[in-house]
Amino acid sequence: MESFLLHSLTMINKLLISSFIAGSSFLSLGQSCDKVLFSGRVIDSAQTQSFYNLMLVNRRTGQGVFGQPNGTFSIYVNNGDTVALSVKNYLLIKTIVVADSNCQYKHTYYLERKFSELPEVSVRPLKSLEQIKEERQELALRETRTVTGVDIFQSPITALYQTFSKKEQNKRWIAEQEYHDDQRRIVKELLRNYVAYDIIDLTEEQFDQFISFLNINEDFLKTATEMELITFIQDKYEHFKLTADLQTMDGFKWRSMLDSDKRAAIHELLTMYVTNKAFDLPSSEFDRFIGFMNLDQVFLVNASDSDVFNFVRAKYIEYIDFYHIDVRALKSGYTLTEADNEDWQWDLKHKNKKAATITLLRLYNTHKVIQLPEDEFDKFITFMNLKESFMLSATNDELIQFVREKYYNYLSFYKK
Repeated sequence: MESFLLHSLTMINKLLISSFIAGSSFLSLGQSCDKVLFSGRVIDSAQTQSFYNLMLVNRRTGQGVFGQPNGTFSIYVNNGDTVALSVKNYLLIKTIVVADSNCQYKHTYYLERKFSELPEVSVRPLKSLEQIKEERQELALRETRTVTGVDIFQSPITALYQTFSKKEQNKRWIAEQEYHDDQRRIVKELLRNYVAYDIIDLTEEQFDQFISFLNINEDFLKTATEMELITFIQDKYEHFKLTADLQTMDGFKWRSMLDSDKRAAIHELLTMYVTNKAFDLPSSEFDRFIGFMNLDQVFLVNASDSDVFNFVRAKYIEYIDFYHIDVRALKSGYTLTEADNEDWQWDLKHKNKKAATITLLRLYNTHKVIQLPEDEFDKFITFMNLKESFMLSATNDELIQFVREKYYNYLSFYKK
């Protein structure tokens, strides 16, 4: 009997321990982490190595950080993010972050060198980011001797000679060209590193075209941090890809319509941009936006696809800023029904026109027909001058069109 009781107690203890472990596991699995500290180290087991170019890139955000020369690293990410670890001359490592009970993910990675049989070629090694940074900071226009200030009065003949001499002018021109060449060379070195780290995806043949597209400011190139440069170049790269994609799609269709119908051609151009997600603009806004842009026929005929896109996108940003609205919230097909109009129609019948108009404007604000703060309703009602007879006779669509037209005129008038 005693052994039976002892055996029963042992079984109960085991069940309690198992239940406790299962409950702990359940709590651990159910834990939610706002941020996960991903840390660890990369190791080359074949030889001692300093990792000055270790970079971690979060595939979800596109943001990257540099590791330490000894191979250690730490970065805050979201649970489930994919992070790529890149070191020059080593195979890329991709890992999915899985948080532990302390909202951390620690791991050690053993690197494998890249080995491939290639024909013998002359290869220039990548410069380190530190070397490029030093070159960026030292970037300067080589001075050519020029007489200025008080020296002009002391040596007027020399000043005149330097101003008009072809030889001196050639010196200055050569110095300027060398300076621009240095700029392009440094940017190319940066791009080679960014391609190696999978930050952007360009071929060597595309570098010159992309550098011209970048049009990077020389002061920014000299003073920017690594992350500022990465962010800037990534943003420009996305635009560069987009313009390249647009040129390969329907770029010739709108151009073929220019001679016969300029407005239809621009409609087609905007449709192409919106379809390819260059920006977001409902078709109901096209006519107003075309008037805002005031595109010149000669410009459209002679400009490159890239120049047209850059112009239209700049005007699009001005358009949003000018009207102080979120254009992306505007729609061409509203879900307003006759039933939605019952409140303001009741006010019109039982109260007065102003009360009915205020109720109407609140309805239109809710459905994004307009975007107007209520403290401006009185001013807008006076500006709109909406007739009671029109309110009673107009269809749903006619009333929407009228109010929207007056709304944009109101914004334009008071903006000016």
